[in-house]
Amino acid sequence: MKSAFTMIELIFVIVIIGILAAVAIPKLSATRDDAAISAIIANARVSLTDFQSYYTSRGNTMWTTETVGAITSALLKTACDTPITETTAISPNTFVLCHDDVICLSFETIDEGNLTITDGTDTTDLICEAVKVDQAIRTISNKTYKLAGETVAR
Repeated sequence: MKSAFTMIELIFVIVIIGILAAVAIPKLSATRDDAAISAIIANARVSLTDFQSYYTSRGNTMWTTETVGAITSALLKTACDTPITETTAISPNTFVLCHDDVICLSFETIDEGNLTITDGTDTTDLICEAVKVDQAIRTISNKTYKLAGETVAR
């Protein structure tokens, strides 16, 4: 007597595997999107905190000569396809946080320690749109920050 699977049993196994794959693949994609959104939000918050901390400790004297890499480890770029280099100065300059060559957030540094954070204008990227509506980003974006008061003693 042979002990083998029947055709019906094999079809049932294939159907079950297909159903599991149909459920798992969208979940995996959603998890990947959530990770991208979280990374952009974390980089935005770290960048703002790092810029504020640096300016408070050093003031305007080194604001135009210090490099971005010496201040923050956030994944800022000068354009979506151009990462910062070892010689990229803090100010005056514009830095961006991107997803798939779409600007999600823009950081513009100005002399005298002003920093403006704005949302990207492209509304076709779902990741960037999710970043814009996140509560943590809504509280920091579309604002100009005076990074330190004039009375800070150095």
